[in-house]
Amino acid sequence: MKKVIYEHPLNERIRSILRIENLLHGVLYHIKGPTEWDSRAVIKNLIEILDFTNRFDYKIELIKQLELHRKVLERWLRTPEIDTERLANLIKQNDAVIAKLKQIVEPLEQSYSAHELIQITRKRSTISGGNSRCDLPGYYYWLQKNPKQRQKELNEWLIPLEPLRSAVDLVLYLTRNHAAMSTQTALGGFYQTQLVENMNYQMIQVALPLENPCYPEVKGGKQRITIRFLEMIDAKMQTEQTEGDVHFDLTYCMA
Repeated sequence: MKKVIYEHPLNERIRSILRIENLLHGVLYHIKGPTEWDSRAVIKNLIEILDFTNRFDYKIELIKQLELHRKVLERWLRTPEIDTERLANLIKQNDAVIAKLKQIVEPLEQSYSAHELIQITRKRSTISGGNSRCDLPGYYYWLQKNPKQRQKELNEWLIPLEPLRSAVDLVLYLTRNHAAMSTQTALGGFYQTQLVENMNYQMIQVALPLENPCYPEVKGGKQRITIRFLEMIDAKMQTEQTEGDVHFDLTYCMA
């Protein structure tokens, strides 16, 4: 049975990392597309990444998160009947990603400071419709290039993102796989539970069957999580809490 997984971060560091992942997924999806609008989407997501990382010290925060996971991996190495070879490879990968992050000596946006096309589209991105062909003829000229040529150039422009992408991928892989899952029931669409003290929770996942008529609204902190399951009751997307009981999978992801 196909399920939809909703994720809710339990701290701001993980929330920021999930947001970067979302932007990176947009880049990786649209860079495969041949149309002008695919290339526009890649540039738009790249600009959002530059703006976001300018406010979020991704290098320090990702290193802290990877170091947390390294301690967990080292503890698991002492567990009997564990796959020590796989753990050793993960530790090696973890250390390599940390080393790449530590080699970064300038803000990510500095890598694009001399890139005229990205800088001019970035400046115009705060204006509604500001990147239209009547405003940026040079950008429009580039968008009319052969799709393969555009994709080749975009891939070259995205090279500075590689250390960030590798770190985000590894942090979230380790977080999502250090997890405990259980099946729960929300009576009348409402569920609340206390969190166990001294557990390094990072986020929770709520999984529902694809055909389920509702979605979760999660509120969580250090002590408890509350989940309300909502239904969209009309075409204007107005919602109300479902009256029925909802069975769902609840996963705690940790570091």
